[in-house]
Amino acid sequence: MEIRRGNLLLIGTGIALAALSPTVSLADPLPAATPLLRPAPSQQVDANAFIQNLGNQAIGTITDRSLSETQRTSRYYEILRNAFDMKTIGRFVIGRAWNTAQPAQQAEFMKLFEDLVVRIYGDRLKLYNGQSFRVKGARPESEKDVIVSSEVVPSGGGQPTSVDWRVRNEGDRLAIIDVVINGVSQSVTQRQEYAAIIQRDGGRLDMLLDYMRERAHGG
Repeated sequence: MEIRRGNLLLIGTGIALAALSPTVSLADPLPAATPLLRPAPSQQVDANAFIQNLGNQAIGTITDRSLSETQRTSRYYEILRNAFDMKTIGRFVIGRAWNTAQPAQQAEFMKLFEDLVVRIYGDRLKLYNGQSFRVKGARPESEKDVIVSSEVVPSGGGQPTSVDWRVRNEGDRLAIIDVVINGVSQSVTQRQEYAAIIQRDGGRLDMLLDYMRERAHGG
């Protein structure tokens, strides 16, 4: 399936994750003696449709000239908040430091994390136009996860960018928990960035929260 013109959300979302600075699985580990269960074919179809629908919503928002810039941005942010499991991604990128953080620090981290991720997507939205976005298919990754493969093709030709979306079936909804661009997991990359800051701070979150506050205010 190919989307032209209105593909900015998917392109912006995938490429934006690269700015969050080997793929590590986010799947829940299974005991070695337990056979790996696979999502049913219908789940793979659902995941494909989920990513496609994400693009369709983006097209409707981005190309709706009846909306003001503020309205368009607000709707775009809401699409992202609904599509991504920010809590799962946030807990993953902060690693073990989550367990030693104070409840107030955990709450502030999650708020700053969501605000930063959504803002970065929004900023990147303006940088991409005219590319083609193609959903190529899906493959099972674990009992709950499906990888939806896609590619971004430059408008003037050239080498396409491979974008894989890790979609998790959470029972009552599907949600994106990682984006892998040309083989590089953006959640893992961000986890490494945050881990370096936490390590410099002796395992505490104070320095990371300062860093995130500065970025949230345009620093």
